[in-house]
Amino acid sequence: MAKNLIGRFYFKLTDNKNLIGEFSNCAGKKIYAESADRSTDIAPDDKFVGEYWHTWYDDFDPNELGGSCARLEIKLKSTPRKIYTLNWWLFDEKKQKVTGQIFWGEGMLCDGMLIGDYRNFPVIPTSP
Repeated sequence: MAKNLIGRFYFKLTDNKNLIGEFSNCAGKKIYAESADRSTDIAPDDKFVGEYWHTWYDDFDPNELGGSCARLEIKLKSTPRKIYTLNWWLFDEKKQKVTGQIFWGEGMLCDGMLIGDYRNFPVIPTSP
């Protein structure tokens, strides 16, 4: 798999600790909405750190509608500057389980939002 930048994102935290945001990628010409429902807090003292069920829609293949569901884990990479790592694992709806890692990214805080980029190669070879 090529080690390429795939795109960029931002997330805002809702009052219920879920995420809403937008993303774009290098292949598309649109900005898409995305959301993530928090499933667990990993570090309750940091508002973004946790595990989420992440969903998004895209239309990269113009002949069919597309969308995905993934398990998203956000961890703190460094302090005090608060750099975050994000890992996405594909969720197989038929088997009802998490399969391989699909994206890896890094982010930072800006005006209360988590902003960053994501790539199509795994950095951490483990799964949740």
